[in-house]
Amino acid sequence: MTENDVKSSGELERLVSELRSLSGDIESCAVISNDGKLLYSSHPEGVDRERARAMLSALVGLSERMAREDGKEHTTQVRVKTGSGHFLMARLENGGAIASTTGTDARVGLVLYDMRNARSGVEKAMSGEGN
Repeated sequence: MTENDVKSSGELERLVSELRSLSGDIESCAVISNDGKLLYSSHPEGVDRERARAMLSALVGLSERMAREDGKEHTTQVRVKTGSGHFLMARLENGGAIASTTGTDARVGLVLYDMRNARSGVEKAMSGEGN
């Protein structure tokens, strides 16, 4: 791991922590790169990071493919309602994504709004411009 990776990881942790503080409905949050690498995850202890990475990467890829098949350039955001809450994803400019989970009573629109507002800082941290 390079010094820049350590700095960007710390910056991603700070940004995700701020996002979770701002939007109390977020239960977990992750940042995934355009090549499917899990850059940061706030998933609780015991969650298999490799499995989470694989699922997030698959969902990002599937949403992008669906958008293209519908004649769109790419997906900007995704909302999946589950029995226990919601899975939300906001696409980053570089093709990566911020993904969050919430409970069933979450204010989904507000969470997506907060995630979209966090994109710029996350993109800067991913490119090494953060701090």
